[in-house]
Amino acid sequence: MKKVLMLGFMLMLSLTFLVACGGDSNSNGETSGNDSGSSTEATSGGEDILLWVDSEAFALALISALEEKFPDTNFDWHEVGNVDSLTNLSLDGPAGLGADIVFFPHDHIDQAVNENLVLPLGTEIANAMDGRFHASAIGSVFHNDHHFGIPLTTESVALFYNKTLLDELGFAPATTFEEIFEQGASFNDVANNDFILRWESGNAFLSHFALTAHGFELFGANHTDPESVNFATSEVIAGLEWLQTVRNELLPIPVADLDGDNTTGAFVAGEVPYVITGPWAIEEILRDGDFELGIKQLPTINQSQPITFSGNIIAAGSAFTQHSDLVREILTFLMSDEGIQIIYDVRGWIPALVDGSSIDGLLENPYHAGILAQANYSHPMPIIREMSFFWDVAGSMYSAVWDGLLTPEEAASHAYEGFSSARALAEQ
Repeated sequence: MKKVLMLGFMLMLSLTFLVACGGDSNSNGETSGNDSGSSTEATSGGEDILLWVDSEAFALALISALEEKFPDTNFDWHEVGNVDSLTNLSLDGPAGLGADIVFFPHDHIDQAVNENLVLPLGTEIANAMDGRFHASAIGSVFHNDHHFGIPLTTESVALFYNKTLLDELGFAPATTFEEIFEQGASFNDVANNDFILRWESGNAFLSHFALTAHGFELFGANHTDPESVNFATSEVIAGLEWLQTVRNELLPIPVADLDGDNTTGAFVAGEVPYVITGPWAIEEILRDGDFELGIKQLPTINQSQPITFSGNIIAAGSAFTQHSDLVREILTFLMSDEGIQIIYDVRGWIPALVDGSSIDGLLENPYHAGILAQANYSHPMPIIREMSFFWDVAGSMYSAVWDGLLTPEEAASHAYEGFSSARALAEQ
């Protein structure tokens, strides 16, 4: 790793200047200097910038490009998983040992802002993001009237299909769920465990589409109102009733037998024409499957396009950095075509761009293009604290209806009660 003595140097500095650590950041995570996000030139030279990234290949490719862009800056990196970045920063940042730039999932932004861990980016960077990234992705980094990161990537579920099998059956890839029901009527064979479609029906991330197609808006239209979880509503009940129909007519399998491994495994084996899953499954399918894979946006339900959850990977500057202007310049580079090209080539992360035509290979990749097609009908998982109370009760709601343990009305009511109880307990 380049400049291996840097950590020791930082340790020495942190002991000497502990009181002064945090540089030009104040207690609210705002900068006392230039907060416009403007791309100012670094005039002193010789700054030490530490990045936390999740792989060596990514670090080396990124630092190589950064050294060319910022030749007077010394770059180093440590391997830190994205889901661990903010926890580590909360411990190491105040001691002057944390990274200057971190990557993390967008649903950690509430922690990042409330604990004053990341820099506000300023209006210039915010304006540059507008129209370049999907509005929903930009919304995932907007908190307390400021933007706190760059939403570089997107990840949504979509409809994966076995084109080879569909051709053999004489079926065209479905664009509506009504077509899937028609195809399932001739394909399904319960005795041989053959079903037209599979997905993890008890998974609240994957099954969200069933409710949004019927008008469900989690935490309101902007997904930020904790008073509007909206479980006990007619839209949720209609979505759950539709799931009952799917269970009865298309996929009469207990929810326990529809876990991720079984679902993907059956698809890889060529037994299932359709699965609903995400880009994390592409590599395994292409490696182990012996058929032509297709990916497209989810079919409509009663002429309504389902909205899925998506996740974004965020790049952000540490609130404890002593080089906030330079960090903003580096973040501006990361959101450029050159920066995103590196991320796409090395990590394979699908960029959250409105127009991906400037990224070599992106639109030519039929699998990623299919994910991006659904990304146009997706919103990031809500970033408010109350989202943590949603997952378990929503998963239980889907599972109870799927297995016939509760009616849709009962399941919706139980979900609301469970959410309200968890929220009340957290506020004690």
